[in-house]
Amino acid sequence: MIEFAQFLVPFFAPLPIGVFCLLLTLFFMILRMHKMAGFFLVTTLCLFIVLGYGLPTRQQLGTLERKYAPLHLEKISKEEQQKIRFIVVLGSANITDPALPESNQLNSASLYRVVEGIRLQRELPQSFLIFTGGANQDPRANAVVASRVAESLGVGKEQMIIKERPRDTAEEVKVLQPMLKDMPFILVTSAAHMERAMQLFQEAGTKPIAAPTDFLVKNNGQLTSSAFVPTCENLKLSQRMIYAWASQAWNTINQLIQ
Repeated sequence: MIEFAQFLVPFFAPLPIGVFCLLLTLFFMILRMHKMAGFFLVTTLCLFIVLGYGLPTRQQLGTLERKYAPLHLEKISKEEQQKIRFIVVLGSANITDPALPESNQLNSASLYRVVEGIRLQRELPQSFLIFTGGANQDPRANAVVASRVAESLGVGKEQMIIKERPRDTAEEVKVLQPMLKDMPFILVTSAAHMERAMQLFQEAGTKPIAAPTDFLVKNNGQLTSSAFVPTCENLKLSQRMIYAWASQAWNTINQLIQ
């Protein structure tokens, strides 16, 4: 089911849906069903214009990402910092290509998470980095690749714990809960994924401290020409928001099944 869900989600992205609508437009034109062809042509235009401007997905994604602020350890008391033994870096995805360095085999989300985990571990030298993430659409477990990248950046093997069995967030929670128990720990994942991850870990009785990274919606307050035209970046942000909705739906389905 996990593999099927991960395979299915990309088909609901704006570009595949738009191309499918265009194919339907062509199909109905061949059949001389002009009203149906016109309907799907207008649907395609609306899809690319609305999501190309990031309406309303860009704003919703930005709101989702800002629910948890970036973690600055100086805001945590020294006493609380001493209690932190684990920094959990949730898995994402990777593509094995021997011609590339392993840092390039991680997707951008996973690389951001690894870097943030290393940053925090260097400020908390008594802590261990826990890398999670199994093999999904690639033969190598994400946790293994992420740990090798961390090692190449100076993290010792004795400072890392690798959990390469979990394939999604729910499984990561199940595997890690016996180790984490009720101790405070730092949870590193993408900002858009943080709300769901925090909810799952808190429901399991653990005490995560959010450390979001991989922020996609960035705004420096400057108005540029890209604000006036549909962009591929906004389509990508819309796709990420659709993925967040799909993840939440998958979480609800899992809860109903259990």
